[in-house]
Amino acid sequence: MNSQSLITYKLKYNASDEANDFILKCMKQYSSLLHYGYNRVVDGWSAKQIKDAMKTQLNNVELMDSHIVSCAQQQATGIHEQKTKINPEYKIIFGGKKNYIRRCKGLISKEEYQLKRISPLLSMGEANQKANRKFKINQDLHSITFQINRNNHYNLELKGIYGKREKTLSKLYELQEKKEIPITYSIDRDYVYISFDESKIKQYKRKRFIENRVMAIDMNPNYIGWSIVDWNGEGENDFRIVKTGIFSIEKINRLDEQLRKYSCTDSEDPKKIYITNKRTHETYQISKKLIDTCLYYQCESFCIEDLDINHKDAERGKKYNRLVNNCWCRNKLELNLQKRCNMFDIKFIKVKPDFSSFVGNFLFRSLNLPDMVLASIEIGRRGYEFNLQYIEKIKEIKRNIIFPDLGTYRNFYIKSLEEFNIEGCTGLKDIYYVLKKSKTRYRLSLDETHTEFSRCFSKTSLILKNYNNFLI
Repeated sequence: MNSQSLITYKLKYNASDEANDFILKCMKQYSSLLHYGYNRVVDGWSAKQIKDAMKTQLNNVELMDSHIVSCAQQQATGIHEQKTKINPEYKIIFGGKKNYIRRCKGLISKEEYQLKRISPLLSMGEANQKANRKFKINQDLHSITFQINRNNHYNLELKGIYGKREKTLSKLYELQEKKEIPITYSIDRDYVYISFDESKIKQYKRKRFIENRVMAIDMNPNYIGWSIVDWNGEGENDFRIVKTGIFSIEKINRLDEQLRKYSCTDSEDPKKIYITNKRTHETYQISKKLIDTCLYYQCESFCIEDLDINHKDAERGKKYNRLVNNCWCRNKLELNLQKRCNMFDIKFIKVKPDFSSFVGNFLFRSLNLPDMVLASIEIGRRGYEFNLQYIEKIKEIKRNIIFPDLGTYRNFYIKSLEEFNIEGCTGLKDIYYVLKKSKTRYRLSLDETHTEFSRCFSKTSLILKNYNNFLI
């Protein structure tokens, strides 16, 4: 299943008392597998060792067959990998840290805590098994069948199935019967979660686009700069900027920081929940607007930096660390953009981020655009070159993706050298280290370019925008 286009429906269900008791029993057995598997992953066991041990060393898991064992092992491995990527020192507490603390303080009973530690039962999708081995969407679209084995199967009546969801389930049922889509299910005592590749449901084949028209974005915690450029070759006279813009997320970040100043740090505080939900909602709104703009201007491809940023101390203060490590919804934006590109048949290209801000701000600074927009132009240039050299393979492979051939940007290059009064450097990399050593600021700020923002999306939106037409 393509995780980049994955969408999950959370659906409340009704079932008989017998079915509810049976589902709880299955969840308890699955939780035993998951918790045991996670501890073995931490100990460094291989996948085969973990699955073999689950089958032979655990008691009271008679309902869990090889498929469910495999799902538990994969989920345990995924939890550990995600935890390691975010913070290797962080310890996973099944049931949540808050409930663990409440139990330690005697605020909840042992039985209540044990119920909260129970994990939903997971069954991963397989297209050739009519989408899933344990769950099936019924023809009426308002119920699903849960069948853990041939002796135990129950109908679950789904609530709130109408409109868009009913149409989606209808399409899923059709693909399920044709064995053309894997559907992953997860179930707890109240909800069933249906996960599937949205690009298989909503496939839109574009009839036309403008060849070599590239939209690219540069992301940072406070701003997203974007540009649409027609690339007709390699050189200062071979590109045309169609449109540029910026989204400002700074207002949300300032509100979040103000809450911290007033000691509002509890994640369960309603104000914190509002800011978190607002940030996520606005991130998806930005993604939608970017792709709508990409489609309107008939761009062939959409380019972003291939960032892999782990939680770390950037040595620029706690405020900056928190902004980058905790507040920046980079992954959500990237995954949503890729999902939408898959849906609308837009070529999605990730390029190396090395020196992109410097090259953009140094080489294209005579365009007098803000830092993040200039960086997006450089990202678009890299995407254009990468596409022709490595994807389409219609251009000779050259070492010009990260650092362009300066001969083709001679006038831009000379203007920037004169502005910084630099002599004796033979390449962009040398210039970068000269500027860094001298602590010379090379980024064009929003104030320098007289950039003004206006409200975006709605009256309650906390996102600001700036759009510019910039034709050369």
